Amino acid sequence: MNETLDGKVALVTGASRGIGAAIARELAAAGARVALAGREEATLQEVAASLPRASAALALKADVAEVADLDRLVADVVDRLGGVDILINNAGFLPQPKQIYSADLDEWQYVMNVNLRAPWYLSKLVHPHMRGRGGGAIVNIASTSGLHHDIGLGVYGISKAGVVMLTEVCAKEWARDNIRVNCIAPGTVKTQLAGSIIEYLQGKQMKPNPMNLYGEPEDIAKLVRYLAGDESRFMTGSIIRIDGGELL
Repeated sequence: MNETLDGKVALVTGASRGIGAAIARELAAAGARVALAGREEATLQEVAASLPRASAALALKADVAEVADLDRLVADVVDRLGGVDILINNAGFLPQPKQIYSADLDEWQYVMNVNLRAPWYLSKLVHPHMRGRGGGAIVNIASTSGLHHDIGLGVYGISKAGVVMLTEVCAKEWARDNIRVNCIAPGTVKTQLAGSIIEYLQGKQMKPNPMNLYGEPEDIAKLVRYLAGDESRFMTGSIIRIDGGELL
């Protein structure tokens, strides 16, 4: 066990499954006390119990689309774990593929609330706590869809492009507070969220990328752990693709 995050407190959203659950496991294995947030309380508890340091894990039910839940979430983490050193904005929503003119206002707003407003607001909430502890690390999970246009994923792509810019703005403004903010843009990863995309690609016998590989949640989690720790102390504002060469 490489305890490079020993003594740190990490908050991971969307932690009940997929990439979020893998990130929680990776950070816990590195020594962090991990607060797991998600909408499915029973599943969260299962993931928390499976962590290498289950006694140091905290499962908190929260819907990132609700501002009141985000306020309560950060308050609970600070109260019960003493602060926040690492924030992983992982929770996301992928709507059914459609041309952007077919999206209605409610769908647009929900996607933006989950994928963009929540990372901004959580980052805003943890900022004073990180500054008071001498600094911190924020990792935003975007998507390759935020770096180029995928037909049918316009609203989703716009929200993730916003996450990319959010990362750069916060990184520049908060560098003086020793808060590093970086972003990961995964390609197609084997998760429930990407299930319909994988099914479509396989049905059309299309390669997802030049390597013809689908990512695993653990691939993303290992990169998150690096960005959360001191090994990446000279990195902030970085947008890192991890996509099997999808955008080459």
